[in-house]
Amino acid sequence: MVRIRLRRVGGKKQASFRVVAADKESPRNGRFIEILGFYNPRTEPATINLKEDRIYHWISNGAQPSDSAMQVFKVAGLLDRFERFKSGEKVETLLAEAETATKTRSAGRQTEHAAPAAGTSTRKKVAKSETAAKAAPAKPAEAAEAAAEPEAPKAEETPSAE
Repeated sequence: MVRIRLRRVGGKKQASFRVVAADKESPRNGRFIEILGFYNPRTEPATINLKEDRIYHWISNGAQPSDSAMQVFKVAGLLDRFERFKSGEKVETLLAEAETATKTRSAGRQTEHAAPAAGTSTRKKVAKSETAAKAAPAKPAEAAEAAAEPEAPKAEETPSAE
């Protein structure tokens, strides 16, 4: 059975996805039949580029979209257009409508999260700053005051001889 699903591409912690038609038994990032589009959730709004005519073809021939692919199709409005395709509306008008919807959806797109610079990680920076703070000696004025004044027990803490 053929499934339409998302195939992960992109670097570590920078996921983006290809929408592919693949055999049900093939692995997530394994062999596929055809690339049907692209989805990047890291931009605001999410980038969705789909070959709707090929998706209509695969769905009408029995391919089943996965749950995640179904969500992407809903956001893009593809499922509503597919219902109209099944009822007899022309593919050309649906594709023109999809193109205008893509343009309005992608106006003013920006990447939500900047890619980390090569070889850097925020975890390493935080760990280095914490170890540096622990290794650094206390300020000289505070150290001198602490050494000069031994703590005297407070009146409340002294045991009473009652």
